[in-house]
Amino acid sequence: MASTDEEINSLIRTKSYASKDEVISDALRALLVLKPGLKTEIAVDLYKTCKVSLWRAADVAGMSLEEFKELLASRSIKIEVGSRTEESLERLRKAGVL
Repeated sequence: MASTDEEINSLIRTKSYASKDEVISDALRALLVLKPGLKTEIAVDLYKTCKVSLWRAADVAGMSLEEFKELLASRSIKIEVGSRTEESLERLRKAGVL
């Protein structure tokens, strides 16, 4: 049986995909369709590790902001208030607030 790396390399050699990153991105998208609950886990992890804002994490999870806040509370995860990430600032700029 071929290893995962060999299978990925075959997809690239046959020009089915241009790069390993493209294969992985496509595979991840397919996985998230099969297991949508993983989106929530990704969103929670990204939020906990300060990689995304609360708004962005809710979006990644496919939830409203209030639903995501409730999820965090149910897991005893503290919601950071008042952080001004670059993402938040950019959203404010686009909205014409800044």
